[in-house]
Amino acid sequence: MDKHFARVLLALRRFIAAPLPGTPYRIRGLIRIDNERIRVKLGGEENAEGFISLDLPVCQPGSDEQFGMWWYVAALRRFALHARDTSQGNLAGRVIDGVDLLASGILRPDGEVSPDDSVDYIIADLVGDPLWYEAKASAYPELYELTGFDLRSRDTLRVYLLYKGRTIGVDLATVDSESGAPRSVNWWAATKLVSAINPEDSTLLAHEEHGAEDPHCQAVYDLTNWA
Repeated sequence: MDKHFARVLLALRRFIAAPLPGTPYRIRGLIRIDNERIRVKLGGEENAEGFISLDLPVCQPGSDEQFGMWWYVAALRRFALHARDTSQGNLAGRVIDGVDLLASGILRPDGEVSPDDSVDYIIADLVGDPLWYEAKASAYPELYELTGFDLRSRDTLRVYLLYKGRTIGVDLATVDSESGAPRSVNWWAATKLVSAINPEDSTLLAHEEHGAEDPHCQAVYDLTNWA
């Protein structure tokens, strides 16, 4: 179980719903590419064609020591400001190598803590946030492990799961099928997902997208109209 990735995901989740400070960018995807890289996809609210991807290293340069989870917060903030000040046409659609940014000094190897971070530290610690207490990357570790996600469109979120020894992509709707409104926290996505991937249920197989191509998984299943 990759607790490091789970902690990075939890640390960066704030930038899904709110932009990185001083920039129009929000996280639109976060994927564990391999044991050495975590890819973050950034974009504004409307610019689907202007996505920028940043590959951030898991380990510190020349070392086997992993970066702490809060380093990714600081690194992403610095990169977003860099992207804001750089011509969008030069970065849009590209995958930027975080190792090169470290070497050039755009990213720093040490973390930077803001006053807001300090408040977050305290609240997370007091409330027992999973960011601090045994991040598991899964609500049901006996069935699957979350290895990433990608916002495919305004209404569709693809989650990547390590399931039965392989990585699968599962498309879930982010809006209610009847009202069209964003799903609320009481939708219980994990419960819906488990009812589909339970080994004794054939729901998942019935929704496989056989023609889908995704380099980050071995199979794709569309549950947008089911759950």
